[in-house]
Amino acid sequence: LLHRRLRQDQHLKYNGRQQFGLFLKSIGLPFNEAMLFWKRAFAKISDDKFTKEYAYNVRHNYGLEGKRANYGCLNCSKIINGPGLAAGDYHGCPFRHSDHASLGSLLSAHYGLNSEQVGEV
Repeated sequence: LLHRRLRQDQHLKYNGRQQFGLFLKSIGLPFNEAMLFWKRAFAKISDDKFTKEYAYNVRHNYGLEGKRANYGCLNCSKIINGPGLAAGDYHGCPFRHSDHASLGSLLSAHYGLNSEQVGEV
């Protein structure tokens, strides 16, 4: 869902960037490729604005800024118990942060589940 919304909106709010960015890092996306990925994903904004407002966060996630911590991917507990969703937010766990209708639509659209299977989930 995060990647789909990023492609659609060419932007994610902070918590979505954190969740998705740390996931990409944890699956092995190198820093230079992560910077390029986010720069291309935020195609609506200028390079200068990206550098001023978003590049620091990518560098921080990779331990190159701030306290230089080696952050890992958010685990399910942190995602489920993390900040709630506000308008325009797409982070979180779909099983925790989506209503039944939205979750059912998501499961049907992305995984081809029929209504009986969605009901079981």
